[in-house]
Amino acid sequence: MDPVFAFIEHTDLSEWIRGSESMFAFPAIITLHAIGMAFLAGGSAAIDLRILGFAPSLSLAAMERFLPVLWLGLAINAVSGTLLLIAYPTKALTNPVFYVKLGLIALGVGLVYRIGTTVLHGPNVEQKLDKHARMLALASLVVWVALISAGRLLGYTHKWLLVGVKVNF
Repeated sequence: MDPVFAFIEHTDLSEWIRGSESMFAFPAIITLHAIGMAFLAGGSAAIDLRILGFAPSLSLAAMERFLPVLWLGLAINAVSGTLLLIAYPTKALTNPVFYVKLGLIALGVGLVYRIGTTVLHGPNVEQKLDKHARMLALASLVVWVALISAGRLLGYTHKWLLVGVKVNF
């Protein structure tokens, strides 16, 4: 895999993201990634907590309007995450925590979709708050906490930064 990683690392885009002093390179991309995660995980957490009984005066039916914001957050994270991967493919793709993060992303997005289609969608939303809905919400909260933790650990658990550049912590 080293030749593939080296090829990506030597593209103009990868070198620009890693090495540019422009605030539109790495700093902007990582900032957009954090904002996307705030929309996605934060919005999902607000919905999950409402399903679990917090802020009962808020209409659960109105929470469905947050779903487009969550999907926007996912789109922002997909683009910014891909750019971060292009900047440091060896760092990410040789780290098992990265694959845990990808699995948690799939699980989290699946839970958002499931909550949106089975709990928040349609009439009589408040009456859909059964044990199943609460289990989905609790699972969603756990997944987002684990996902954010895995993302943060990526910066500290890698052994390789670039092809041939080993990290010594």
